[in-house]
Amino acid sequence: MTACSGTQDAVEQANKTNERRNESVAAAIETPAQVKARLDYDADFAVAASSSNQLEVAISKLAQQKAIALEVKEWAKTIETEHTKMDQELAAIAGRANITLPRMMSEDDRDHYNDVDDRKYFGFDKKYLRSLKDAHERDVQRFAAAATQLSNAELRAFAAQSLPNLRAHLQQTAELYKRADERK
Repeated sequence: MTACSGTQDAVEQANKTNERRNESVAAAIETPAQVKARLDYDADFAVAASSSNQLEVAISKLAQQKAIALEVKEWAKTIETEHTKMDQELAAIAGRANITLPRMMSEDDRDHYNDVDDRKYFGFDKKYLRSLKDAHERDVQRFAAAATQLSNAELRAFAAQSLPNLRAHLQQTAELYKRADERK
């Protein structure tokens, strides 16, 4: 009978262990609301990033036409090229994640564009660079948070890989703005 009682203890022990595991697994399972919140965050990031890319491409096209300083025109061409590429990468990832991206920039980004476009040639360089700097400051904050908080692994990797380039854009834009401000 002792062999039977030892077997019973082992079964009871196994059942208790399994119950604890099941409780911890059940606690880790997300509710539908939690899943929706994660998916919403991913989609919101992708939409905002796409809109920002569209803004930076659009104002950079303007800068290539209206800027006075050659270095500003060249920087605008670089920004246009790199943010067009970023938006294409983002669109491919969003497509695989079933996230719909906007075909046009947001109202806020449209307002930034209109503000830059409103400038005639005099003072345009500073206005463009200030707007580009503001957009990159927003991007760096958005991408830094997204690189750790996005639930979609491919989107999270995109955010993390884009961050150093965005920081470099911000730094170069700030330097160009300083030089433009000194030229007055």
